[in-house]
Amino acid sequence: MTPRTMRRRQAARLPLALLTVGTLLLSGCAGGESSGGGGGSNAAPTDGVLRLGVLNDIGQPPDPDVYYSGNGLAITTNAYEGLVRYEAGNHDEATIVPSLAESWEVSSDFTEYTFVLRKGVTFHDGTAFDSSAVEASFQRRLAVDAGPAYMVQDVADVEEIDSHTVRITLAEPNSAFLDYLASPYGPRMISPTVITEQAGDDFAQTYLSTTSAGTGPYVLTKAVVGEGYELTYFEDHWAGLEPVFTTVKLPVYTEISAMQLELEKGDLHALLSAVPTASRQKYLDSDGLEAYALPSFQVGVMYMNPNRELLADADARRTLFEGIDWKALIDQVSGVGSVPAEGYYPKGALPGDVDSRELVHDPAALEKWVSSLPAGTAIQIGHSAGGADAAQMANIIAAQLQALGLKATVTSHQASEVFGDFPSNPEGAPDVMVSPETWPDSNNAFMHGHVFWDPDGGLNHLQCSDETTTALLREAVTTGSDEAYVTAGKSAYDSGCAPTFAWTTDFMVAQAWLEGVEESHSIAAPATLDFATLTVAEAAASK
Repeated sequence: MTPRTMRRRQAARLPLALLTVGTLLLSGCAGGESSGGGGGSNAAPTDGVLRLGVLNDIGQPPDPDVYYSGNGLAITTNAYEGLVRYEAGNHDEATIVPSLAESWEVSSDFTEYTFVLRKGVTFHDGTAFDSSAVEASFQRRLAVDAGPAYMVQDVADVEEIDSHTVRITLAEPNSAFLDYLASPYGPRMISPTVITEQAGDDFAQTYLSTTSAGTGPYVLTKAVVGEGYELTYFEDHWAGLEPVFTTVKLPVYTEISAMQLELEKGDLHALLSAVPTASRQKYLDSDGLEAYALPSFQVGVMYMNPNRELLADADARRTLFEGIDWKALIDQVSGVGSVPAEGYYPKGALPGDVDSRELVHDPAALEKWVSSLPAGTAIQIGHSAGGADAAQMANIIAAQLQALGLKATVTSHQASEVFGDFPSNPEGAPDVMVSPETWPDSNNAFMHGHVFWDPDGGLNHLQCSDETTTALLREAVTTGSDEAYVTAGKSAYDSGCAPTFAWTTDFMVAQAWLEGVEESHSIAAPATLDFATLTVAEAAASK
């Protein structure tokens, strides 16, 4: 399973946070063979077609009110736009900037959000964008009631002040609401005409599974599950861009090795995700490709299962976590692109001088705990199927525990188990799940804490939560206080439910002639770029 293969539906508001690691870029020259994995026939295209790929399909329809996975963000974020977004570019912290809203005001108690909307915007079907589209889009998300629905569940009222001004009133204070709207999974504006005329019996889900009705710079013109997807530039896009790439092709692959071969031959123009750790140094050393470790709020998390006797106690969970030498493990397995987490949240969710914790490695305490257990005590270490780094980490941890006397086994689990079976039957889940690359929904400390720590959090796979932490998170989101979030983070760490062990970058590889990768990347959206702002190197274009 890729890190964020799916999310189960949430009962209340769900969330996310952010990670930022410095950018690593090593360039090579275009063209020619390379002994380091680049090379092949990698000339820049002259047909305006950007050729990418999708590993194992996107998993869900490319409908922004349904899609809640990872490798399909390239489609939804280029075809749909929200009121606000995170600023694109290689930034170490996420800044919310205008998108379909030109400006906004937030009440001091975080219950009213007023937006002045951009004029001259057209949906893909030709409908003009105005205030009426906001409530229609929010209502459609609620009606579809899929994973991202939580972001509008607390909206009490959408008032159309005039044709291009709306006031959104929340049922209770929420300092994270702008981050909900900026999230790559946040509410996107959908044509009210399509919502009405293509409603059918599923709120237009059938229609939007094969085409798009957003305002984004690209229209979805092909969507064949298992075969591929295609985006075509929207000539009436409000920004008036003149993109180099007017078509983006995303064929489906079943093996990352096949994608790597196509990239190295020049037939694919970039790998936006799933670059194997074992191959990353090769690409960094390549003469024909450029490798990027871009800012991200991806994290490594160790899930603990309190529903099984071995780790029912918080002290035992924390002892196990701190008994592992995470720095050495990250260096050995993750290599390029990951560093040990030195805070409770993804890097950048809070100021670095605020969210800071000591890295504790206490093998003596772990040995003492293991020696107190009955001889031959079993422990099951799980990981997601298809995750090479996760499998390697799980095996190394298991070997360490075996050396101490535990009967440690390693098991691989499909996405359907992790997101479906485990939360509904945690007693049948592993004692531990190792997940080296996952992420919350947006750049906000609450949006990380909620998904991983709360009882109804979408990434609380093993159903480990703590009442004190949940209460502290609620207090923090009401006030937006950094100090309150740190208090909640410390409480969560003490509970030992899902401590963060790594901060991870968004690793991509592209042909050397492809320019604007950093400028087109958002810290909030792994595995995607703004395709309309990518360009071809001048020297390559002139050939």
